[in-house]
Amino acid sequence: MGSDANRLRKKWQDYSAKNAGTAEKDFYQAFKIIFEDTEFEIISKPNDFSKIYVDVHLSMQELSEIYTPDIPITKHGVFPDYAIRNTETKKTIYIEVKRQDGWVEGGKRADGRGNAHERSCKFFTPGY
Repeated sequence: MGSDANRLRKKWQDYSAKNAGTAEKDFYQAFKIIFEDTEFEIISKPNDFSKIYVDVHLSMQELSEIYTPDIPITKHGVFPDYAIRNTETKKTIYIEVKRQDGWVEGGKRADGRGNAHERSCKFFTPGY
């Protein structure tokens, strides 16, 4: 398939992205209502980790082994979809809303497409 034909064909990513946006919006709206008059709040697009990689101090040896652009990086991190914060305890859980489009109820595990579980785990594993 040529480049032009590939660009014009229907792709599951287009369908999935639209549905993912709807899922994220629905998630936010539901919890916003549930949390009314409670100690919980939902925060959209929290930036608590926006500099998580900027503030890491590396040795000269490590720096010599990786690409470092001439322009300093001031924002490089992780941006979850939502945070749910308990305003009394100040504890926060971070949420990444994912869909597994293509799942067929009663089908084989392979019927589902995507790797939402793998993508969401990146926030809980060390990056070696």
